[in-house]
Amino acid sequence: MRLTYDPELDVAHFRLDVPTDPSLPDRSAVPDAPAAGAHIDAEFDAAGFLVGFEVLGAHLVLRPDVLAAAERASRA
Repeated sequence: MRLTYDPELDVAHFRLDVPTDPSLPDRSAVPDAPAAGAHIDAEFDAAGFLVGFEVLGAHLVLRPDVLAAAERASRA
């Protein structure tokens, strides 16, 4: 993952390290909510710092190759 930060605008951008198709436009600003059935939750630690994201309905908003490469969660 790559993190960039613009301190003037106070904007952090998280980007997955996945190959992209240079012929497709970069959708860096999408004003709409995620696809119907998808939900993105931010996760914070006890001090209020962002520590991660949880994506419900991940297949609706993440590329199949990203999901295929993901570590599988175990259910204990």
